[in-house]
Amino acid sequence: MPRAARWASLLVFAALVILIVATIVRRSRQAQAPPLLRSNPVLTDTIVSITDGYRYTATEDGRRTFQLIAARDTSFADGRHELQKVDLTSYTPEGKDNLRVQAERGVYRPAEGIVVLDGQVRISNPDGLEVATESLVYNQREEVASTPVAMQFKRAAMSGSSTGAVLYAKQRLLALQQDARVVNTLQPDAKVGAPVEIKSARAEYSETEGIVRFTGDAVVVQGVQVGRADAITGFVEPETRKVLRLELRGSSSLEDSAEGRKSTINARDMDFFFDQMQHLSLAVATGSARAHALEGASEREITSEKLEARYTQGQEKSTLSEVVSQGRTKIRLGAEPADGAKKPVPERVIEADAVKVLFKAGGKYISEAEASGNAVLVVTPEIGPDAERKRMRASRMKAEFYESGNSIRVITAEGGAQVDFEPLDDKSKTAARTISGRKMSGTFHETTQDIADLSIEGEAKFVESDRQATASRAVYSSNSEMLMLRGRPSAWDASARTNAEEIDVQLGDETTLARGRVRTTYYSRETTGGTAPFKKEKAPVFLTADRAVVRHREGAARYMGDVRAWQDDNFVSAETIELDRNERMMTAVDGVQSALYSVERETEGGRREIVPLFVSADRLTYREDSRTLNYEGKVHIRQATDRIESGSAEALMDQENRLTRLTAVTGVVLVQPERRAEGDRLDYEVETETAILLGNPARIDDRARSVTTKGAQLTLHLRDARIEANDGSGARRVRTTHRIQR
Repeated sequence: MPRAARWASLLVFAALVILIVATIVRRSRQAQAPPLLRSNPVLTDTIVSITDGYRYTATEDGRRTFQLIAARDTSFADGRHELQKVDLTSYTPEGKDNLRVQAERGVYRPAEGIVVLDGQVRISNPDGLEVATESLVYNQREEVASTPVAMQFKRAAMSGSSTGAVLYAKQRLLALQQDARVVNTLQPDAKVGAPVEIKSARAEYSETEGIVRFTGDAVVVQGVQVGRADAITGFVEPETRKVLRLELRGSSSLEDSAEGRKSTINARDMDFFFDQMQHLSLAVATGSARAHALEGASEREITSEKLEARYTQGQEKSTLSEVVSQGRTKIRLGAEPADGAKKPVPERVIEADAVKVLFKAGGKYISEAEASGNAVLVVTPEIGPDAERKRMRASRMKAEFYESGNSIRVITAEGGAQVDFEPLDDKSKTAARTISGRKMSGTFHETTQDIADLSIEGEAKFVESDRQATASRAVYSSNSEMLMLRGRPSAWDASARTNAEEIDVQLGDETTLARGRVRTTYYSRETTGGTAPFKKEKAPVFLTADRAVVRHREGAARYMGDVRAWQDDNFVSAETIELDRNERMMTAVDGVQSALYSVERETEGGRREIVPLFVSADRLTYREDSRTLNYEGKVHIRQATDRIESGSAEALMDQENRLTRLTAVTGVVLVQPERRAEGDRLDYEVETETAILLGNPARIDDRARSVTTKGAQLTLHLRDARIEANDGSGARRVRTTHRIQR
């Protein structure tokens, strides 16, 4: 559109040329020729008189109106006059020279009111106008002057030509009939530079209507700048001779091919409006409008059904201040690389149902851009391993730009705002993801034009494959590749859902961080990857903690701070619990507590009932492949009234995650209400309810019977309290001590 401003000024200048020519010819209409007449008048060869050195001066109220001089006047009987070396001068009411017409020959037929001039016809006036043709016909009655042959005119720096021209004095209409051409050869001190040339098949000027028309492949040329249209029309104010507007109709285009600032504007029609100072105030392009500019490394393009450009008037020229579009609009921006920038600036595309663009002083750089109606902003960087296309969508958008380079600085999106991150490399490890909310604002890096940060208000949501998160608000930072969710945040994937006071989603390595009252629900023990030592495969598993880190790509999760994991009555609690789906294991550290409600024992009535097993330790490791629970460090086991203490213990589970065997080693102590056992190792079989105690020696104190038994291997039957002493080989002796009560 800035190019349009320059072209409009050229068209105005050309229109003024036509006005000047038309005005001067109109003033001399008393001595001008009519159009070609096809009648066949009857002429006579009878000469009445011959006058050499003919001179005639017409006066009105004592003032000269015109003077006719001819080298010879031959008068015929039919009333016509044939003149040679004709020199006609008209005068103003003040008696000053107005117009001078010269020709080799002239024929005047008073009865018909027709004057015909032939042979080097020259018209001039004191203002510097010069018109040259070989034939000129003037009809006094119709006040029509015409020439069927080539005509050239010149005035100061302006010149032009056509083949055939007609002036209708009554209608005040001038028509250049074929190959119309107008040229302005600029003065040496002119700032515009190259000559201006307008060409068309035909040209027409109506002084009454104040309209000048160039029709038939109209072309305006100034150096490397070319304007084209099927027709170019200028509307002129008759009194002031000022151009009010210009119309380009049909296949309209403006092109500037100068190196470093190439630009084109194409549309079906274009309109240019001017103020009283002849400054461009408004330019309108209608019908598949497209404006494209390339300045150095900066490329810009805008397409729409209709574009309106408004201009601010300066001392010397109009500068672009605002562009408004109607219809689906697409703006493509290529920013100028900043000093020191190593990477190419990504392409930016703004698309919407309507766009309003404001420009900084000078009209070169954009200040603001407002897009409304299904607005879209697309930022596409150079393709690379980590390159991502950012696509922002909303009902409305407003972008603010940096001081130079047409680089976006801040953008605000409202009404279902959404940003899509799309990897450009098919081999990229990063998945496509989306951030959305009711309202969104963000800043851009000036040099790279990548999104620096985003602030989302209302119904913030994140989606990456099956990983999703929601909150009342969120903040995204490109430096840390982090999305910080605040206000009742929740995150989930195909395996679990997590709620917390704060949730941070790490985009680069697919990590989720949760803080404050963390609550995670795995949809089933199956979705934990078999990492939970619980019984029911399809029942949900719950975890609570102060903090959590979930690494989705690695299939690992760490919960910290008063952690508790449970399913029904079974639970594991610790200061830290880690789940590793790839290794199919759980690790609990510091203050480990666990309860297994899948252990059955026979009661006094002979019935088998669930008697939960409680275990505490410093560390717990559960492995799904071996179905073992390994407890380490200060192990305390409790089942009903039985207690076991040891340095470590291992619990073996069956296919249904029910306890089948328990092994304790290192400093083993078994305590029951009526007995106490000590040894180095204890193997407990759940099915038989027998405990095998090994030691050097192992020892059992039966306080109910006042018996102490020592041996390498002691077997305690928990159902009937029987004790067997046998090392299995008989190599070591067994010692039993009975304490006799008084």
